[in-house]
Formats: sequence, C-alpha cells, structure tokens
Amino acid sequence: MRGWLGVLGAGFALLVAGAACAQDWPGGRKAAIVLTYDDALPSQLDIAVPQLDAAGLRGTFFLNATFAPADGARWRAAAAAGHELGNHSLVHPCPANAFEMEPQYQTERYSVAGMLREIGAMNNLLTALDGRPTHTYGVPCSHTIVGGVDYTDALRASGLVRFVRTGGAGDGVIADPRRIDPFRVPSRGFAESATGADLIAYVEQVRRSGGMGVLMFHGVGGDYQRVSAEAHRELLAYLKVHADTIWVAPFGEVMAAIPPAK
Repeated sequence: MRGWLGVLGAGFALLVAGAACAQDWPGGRKAAIVLTYDDALPSQLDIAVPQLDAAGLRGTFFLNATFAPADGARWRAAAAAGHELGNHSLVHPCPANAFEMEPQYQTERYSVAGMLREIGAMNNLLTALDGRPTHTYGVPCSHTIVGGVDYTDALRASGLVRFVRTGGAGDGVIADPRRIDPFRVPSRGFAESATGADLIAYVEQVRRSGGMGVLMFHGVGGDYQRVSAEAHRELLAYLKVHADTIWVAPFGEVMAAIPPAK
C-alpha cells in the first residue's frame, strides 16, 4: 500500500510541476513564437516585411540609426502595419574581437553611462518613426559588458526600455517564461545553411514545451548572417497554418502577456 501511495504521490507531484510550468497564451494557444530581426537591414524591408505581411504575421525589428535616410519612411510604414520597432542602440557597439570596426565602436571603450545615453537617443529616433513612448531592446552582439561592466542592471533601473532580448546558448526553448529575467530574454539564431525544416523544427520544440521561443534573424535572402528567403517563407507558412495553436506576436506584446512568477 505504501508503495502505491508513493507512486501516486510522485505522479501528483509531476502533474503539479507540469501545471506550474504551463503558460496560458491568448486564445488557448499552446506556445508563443517571436520573430526578431536585427540591424535594420535592406533585405528585411525588401523581403522579410513583405513576407510577414503576406502571411498576416507581425515581427520585431531591432533598429540601429545606421539605416539609409530614404528607408525611414519604409520603417515608419512597417510600424504602421503592426510590426514592432525595437531599440538596438545607435551604432551597434561590439567587442573588439567580434569583427573589424573603428575603435570608437568597441564596447571596451564604452562606459555604462555612455551606453545608456546611446540607448536613450535611439529611443527618440524610434518614437519619431512609430509614435510610441516606450520600446524594447535587443542587445548588440548579445554582449552586455561595456568598459568591463555589465550594464543590464543600470539599464533596468533607468526605465529606458521595457524588455531586453539577448542571444543565447543551448536550444533556445523557454519552457517556463515566467521564470526568465525580462532583461535577459534568450533567443535562437540560425546558420546561413538553415532550411525551412530547421526553423520549423525549432518551433516544434517550443510548441511541445508549451513555452516561448524567440528567433533572431539578420539578413533574409540577402545581406549578412542571412537565412534564405525560401526558408523564411516556409517558416511563415507553417506558422500561419498553425495559428490556432502557436501565437506569433511582437516581442513586447508577448513579454507583456507573461504573468510574474509566484
């Protein structure tokens, strides 16, 4: 009898643990997917935005101030169509060993105060484009150390941004979104060789977990760190077909739907 009670108790504990990790997504959906795009690249305007619009899906575009002046109107139109414009800093500072860049753009030469000023200035530009008073933030190079100091807590205290997307290790599946730091939300990037099947396989992992997944793209069918236009289109087609079970929404919208951990 005691043995059966032990088995029943263990089973009940597993059920409770599963319920604790379950996330209620809008419309009773089983998982949430966020499509994010970094660096304000031309291929995003030329390919990603039209593909998203055709599929009836909305993404998040983390912009720097380095886009061509003529593209300002196109980013404004993307925001008006429901896409989220996020903050990716003014000039995308990165560690010196990330790629070749001018010394003044190296994070080793930045200070926390200087980084926050740059994020604040980019917010002003974004507000001029989308009219929104607050924005989310995508960490440039997924690197939060400037001048030897992690600026995450200072950014949190500043009130400049609502939520922060970083990079990530592992499979990138957020099984229990309530337990993540909203200023260190991991994401999943993909190699240039990634196929539509590869992107869909990741989404399926997220769906099985009942949690959340954030995809990080750069170029789409062009530019650098790109996925092919066909792979991207196949992913969007899959998400559209499974819209009854997978919620696809901009980063800020999904994060705002997550209740705090109890």
